[in-house]
Amino acid sequence: MYTLDNIRRFLRQIFILLLLASLPIAVFADRNEFCDGFEGGYITGYKQSSGSSFDPFAPFCPFQPFKGFNDPESDFEHGYIIGYEKGLIDG
Repeated sequence: MYTLDNIRRFLRQIFILLLLASLPIAVFADRNEFCDGFEGGYITGYKQSSGSSFDPFAPFCPFQPFKGFNDPESDFEHGYIIGYEKGLIDG
């Protein structure tokens, strides 16, 4: 009925499927912190620049650039700084 080769092949497929399914979660977990910071920074910068008290719609989160020597280690803070600067320009 079930041979040992079929069971091994099935287990290998399950393992590969679980491995591939877990990769996007790890990638998007860091991106969420950056994007949350970007959105908060954009809203703060826009409000400060325009003098408005209403929260603007934040643009789509950009791809996170590589960090330089002076950039903060936290992804949230890195996104906040980039969003803040963009909000100042757009406001």
